[in-house]
Amino acid sequence: MDISVVVPCFRGETSLPELCARLIRALEARQASFEIILVDDSARPTLWALIDGLAQSDGRIVGVQLMRNFGQHNATVCGFRHARGRWVVTLDEDLQNPPEEIGALLARAEQADADVVYGLPRLRQGPGWRSLASRLIMVIPRKVMRVAFDISAFRLISGSVAAEVARSERHDIILDIYLSWVTDRITATEVRHEHPEGLRSSYTLSRLVTVFFNLLFNYATFPLRLASIGGLLLSLLSAIAGGGVLISHMTGTITVPGWASLALAVLFSSGVTLLGVGILSEYVARIFLQINQKPQAVVRQVTSTPRLSGAEPRAEPAQQEPLHGHR
Repeated sequence: MDISVVVPCFRGETSLPELCARLIRALEARQASFEIILVDDSARPTLWALIDGLAQSDGRIVGVQLMRNFGQHNATVCGFRHARGRWVVTLDEDLQNPPEEIGALLARAEQADADVVYGLPRLRQGPGWRSLASRLIMVIPRKVMRVAFDISAFRLISGSVAAEVARSERHDIILDIYLSWVTDRITATEVRHEHPEGLRSSYTLSRLVTVFFNLLFNYATFPLRLASIGGLLLSLLSAIAGGGVLISHMTGTITVPGWASLALAVLFSSGVTLLGVGILSEYVARIFLQINQKPQAVVRQVTSTPRLSGAEPRAEPAQQEPLHGHR
């Protein structure tokens, strides 16, 4: 299979027929073998009936129905588990990502020898507040993934990388960050972006806020690092302040009885506490990465060169000789 297209579906009753028709025309024009995997993440009978009908009308369309709504990223990873293509394309159901632009992603992947290619809109359309909120949220993935561009749901992913991501069992997976854990061959290219009439995004303001906190506390160690650095700096400042109080007491600047000892005790205990917070944050950061199932190593390929050139495999003896004369 050349290409697998994974489409997480939530409210695509009006757009899926046109999307599938355009996908089939675009991929047939490339003379590539392909499959279209529609993952029903809505738990609505009407949407599944539509997906089932599309699958019955064309054997290259596969429908996957989830038991309930698990979220876009979880549904996409579920689609990866059913994909067989050398390349996997992900895109939204709402026709914002034109299927005709898949060729641009494939060309960019070949040009850059990339494992992941994002399709970035040349001109993003939509409400101003949503665009602003999306750009603010993208700050975290850009830092964690170490890329210089915003990410999008229109992606081209190599089959081997998609298969590795499909092994994850995180219930709150952020697909893009997990991709960056598997490979660093990530790039982007500009594509056309459409905004169909009457389009209503399923990402409300509250869901965007939820995504932001999921990114911040589930995939970024920045808050822990901030606590660690802050604790160490404040403990150092407490030690300096304590030294200043001690010097002032010895030089007679402080004349109030008991004030110096009380200040030293408070500053010392505060410094030790803040130092402990910093050290604890470092341990928590490492536990955090372990719980997140960050891959230890992912093999791209293995050479087939024999370890001993020209050497024949050593045959095992038909019968072992007895050791020390004992049978």
